[in-house]
Amino acid sequence: MTIFLPQTDYACYVVRDNGNTIRAYETMPRQGSTISYTDYYVNSHYLYSNGEQQFTQYSTLPTCSGATFTDNVFYRNDMPEILLMFFILIIVCFYFPYRIISRLFGRWLKW
Repeated sequence: MTIFLPQTDYACYVVRDNGNTIRAYETMPRQGSTISYTDYYVNSHYLYSNGEQQFTQYSTLPTCSGATFTDNVFYRNDMPEILLMFFILIIVCFYFPYRIISRLFGRWLKW
């Protein structure tokens, strides 16, 4: 299974919240360290938040995911929404102005 993330240069990925959030650690988590991470919210158009997590000797270390992560935009789960907005913008920005201008100037703009 291949999952899209905007940035894929992290050491460890943990899938959380039934796949809605992916936590990406900058370095491998180990006992007695503070690790920076980025949470990517997959179902919210890949918004992200940064933070730090401290692992003490009593902490349970996270298990890194075995899934494949890519930065190829064709694996985004919101691609249909992006294409729909693109086509709506094309219609509003080009088709409607063309129709209005062609009606105003009539025979001079016959393409």
